[in-house]
Amino acid sequence: MARAPSRKPAGMKILSLVWFKVLPARFGGQKGTALFTRALAEQVPLVCLCASDNEPDGPLPYRLRPELPPGRRSVVRPPVWRHIARVVQEEAPTHLLLEYPYHAYAAVRAAKRFGLKLVLHEHNIEYRRFRGLRHPAWRLLKAYERWACRQADLVLFKTEADRRHALETFGLTETRTMIVPYGIDAPRAVAPEEVAALRQRWNIPGGARVFLFAATLDYLPNADALRALYREVAPRLDAAGTPYRIIVCGRNRSAAFQDLEALQHPAIIRAGEVPELAPYYAATDAFLNPVLGGGGVQTKVIDALAHRCPVLSFAFGAQGIDRGLCGEAFLTVADGNWALFTGKALELAQKGPEIPKAFLTRLSWEGIATRTLEAFRHLDP
Repeated sequence: MARAPSRKPAGMKILSLVWFKVLPARFGGQKGTALFTRALAEQVPLVCLCASDNEPDGPLPYRLRPELPPGRRSVVRPPVWRHIARVVQEEAPTHLLLEYPYHAYAAVRAAKRFGLKLVLHEHNIEYRRFRGLRHPAWRLLKAYERWACRQADLVLFKTEADRRHALETFGLTETRTMIVPYGIDAPRAVAPEEVAALRQRWNIPGGARVFLFAATLDYLPNADALRALYREVAPRLDAAGTPYRIIVCGRNRSAAFQDLEALQHPAIIRAGEVPELAPYYAATDAFLNPVLGGGGVQTKVIDALAHRCPVLSFAFGAQGIDRGLCGEAFLTVADGNWALFTGKALELAQKGPEIPKAFLTRLSWEGIATRTLEAFRHLDP
């Protein structure tokens, strides 16, 4: 295939290819993509070609092209492949950044045709997540994901465990991989009046310990975690005799999970889909993460710690998180030990440990972007 004439700028320019809705960024996967994109764009020119249902809720430091059909099925449509190639030709980037492997076929074709460096950002090992959800296509996705990783000039992973798995299972070269953790933004300050108003709104009694669980509830591992809060955690907290409330935030738009709406307990507050979590973190003694399935980094844990909210999790939820940076603000217990989980929840809420400064510094998006772009610059010519 003949190469198009080069129109590349003298410096680096990134075209980010995003298959799903990340704007406005409300949930972990959305934030992980949107904030990483923003951080990169604050240092180099960047254009984001994304699904048409993306709607920014404020100014962006990059140009947005919401031109792709939403949904995974668009990745197998030849008109979409051709459109991606046209945009690559128009924008003339030096690097094509593929968020998740789904558009890999079109991205690999375009990178080869126009002589670009292709970077694949693996937020999870996707086939393992599909296998855990018992999706029938997980074997097909495994083969496709392996091919995509092997075609990329650089593959970004969230955790060392994911990278080691990919090196062994996909046969990658370690020098063509990099760890790019889920980062944090400095949270806004929440006024005491906001906290007082929130507690009044939800009729939280004075002296009650307040716990928070915030997640996308129409996702099976999170739905199971919510059911466990009602079935395992609340009864044990009742028996302990300490006044408490558990606030649950998050969307549930799927008919498959409407049984969650029937769950009831007098100490569990269902706040629903809230525009901002900052006031909830500020009003909370500890964040509970009773998740026992899924894949990748539990971004909800990092978000809570970034807002200076201590976290209790099962060991499963600590995957990919540097415990050494978290101090006593991040406690874990053995998976499925609900009695210990409940006891540690009350203990953590009483202590209220501080979040170490090292955690906030190491996971700043600015620093992550700087290290990532340095790796981009050193890719083989």
